[in-house]
Parts: sequence; C-alpha cells; structure tokens
Amino acid sequence: MKSTTVNKEVIKAAIIKMREDKIAVRSFLQGTASIETLTSKGIKLVKTI
Repeated sequence: MKSTTVNKEVIKAAIIKMREDKIAVRSFLQGTASIETLTSKGIKLVKTI
C-alpha cells in the first residue's frame, strides 16, 4: 500500500481560499462587486454557450 502524507496547513489554506472565492462570486452576482475585482483575485468567469 502506498501511504500519502497530508499537509494540514495546505488543506486549510485551500479551503479558506475556496470560501473567499465563493463569497467574491456571490457578491458579484448580487451586484456589489465588479468583474475587475474578480479578475484581480484570479477568478475567471466564462459566458455560456
């Protein structure tokens, strides 16, 4: 069996970033944030087909 090590600090940082990204996208959809704020955070939105 192959064992893997889990770095809890990396996982914690990833979860915090996902939460912040979710809040940013939600505020954009509500109209309180601009598209520039999302792109500055590295979030890209695509247009639907």
